[in-house]
Amino acid sequence: MSTNQGVPAKAGVGAAVQAKDARKERRLPIAVRVRVFPDIEASDSHLCVTYEISTFGARLVAPAGVKVEGQVVFLQRQSRRARYKVIWIGKPGTKHADQVGVECLEPNNVIWENDIRTRLQQAAFVEDAE
Repeated sequence: MSTNQGVPAKAGVGAAVQAKDARKERRLPIAVRVRVFPDIEASDSHLCVTYEISTFGARLVAPAGVKVEGQVVFLQRQSRRARYKVIWIGKPGTKHADQVGVECLEPNNVIWENDIRTRLQQAAFVEDAE
């Protein structure tokens, strides 16, 4: 069973169950480059790499400019761009330090190219490594 050290659980009763349920989507452990726009009103961006992706979210190296949970950012892969919400920021000194988790706010706008989408559909469920 995973402890998700450094990843804040959702507040409220049943938070542990919610956090576990949120991870039932198929995730692909793949490093792909994405461009992150921390301020959706500005053109400044940072190149970043994913640890794993799902159809509607990703875990990535914490890019500069991502400061708070709830922050809305753009992620761009090749010519596709979508708005994502920062769900968690890894705490220093934990296995998730310098990482962030994001969730897509535009579920009909999948930024991953077709070959990655196909791999996501075929992927096994990924469990957090201890």
